Amino acid sequence: MPTLETPMGLALVMCDSVIEDKLTGKKSLIGICDRIAARRFPCTHPELCVFVTLTSGRGEYPCEIVCRQTDTEKPAFAAKGKIRLREPSQVVDLVFRLRGIQFSKPGTFWLHFLADGVPIMMRPLFVQEIKPKQQRPAEDES
Repeated sequence: MPTLETPMGLALVMCDSVIEDKLTGKKSLIGICDRIAARRFPCTHPELCVFVTLTSGRGEYPCEIVCRQTDTEKPAFAAKGKIRLREPSQVVDLVFRLRGIQFSKPGTFWLHFLADGVPIMMRPLFVQEIKPKQQRPAEDES
């Protein structure tokens, strides 16, 4: 059994969807984002994809993404997967497709990617409240 070497993160990207060309294996990331907006809280976001690219590892790793709110450290969502790197020069992509993510309140969240329990990468996710626009009173036309 090969010795595990901690992989190096190349990309941690949030987007609306990931499309993979079956013929070439090329991936298209659609709707790359770093924030989610909602009119009221708690809110449910219908779908979010997290795209991860790794290299420089060797072996099979359990991996996980965890998103925590900054002020409470409470997880908003988490997902697990598995990745295998045959050799350190290999580059591997991993896609997490998440549906029905719930956010209890607006704020800054941190998305963490871990391989075999070791933190590899992290990035912020901003969850914002959309304030309704105030209507201006009609002007008197007299």
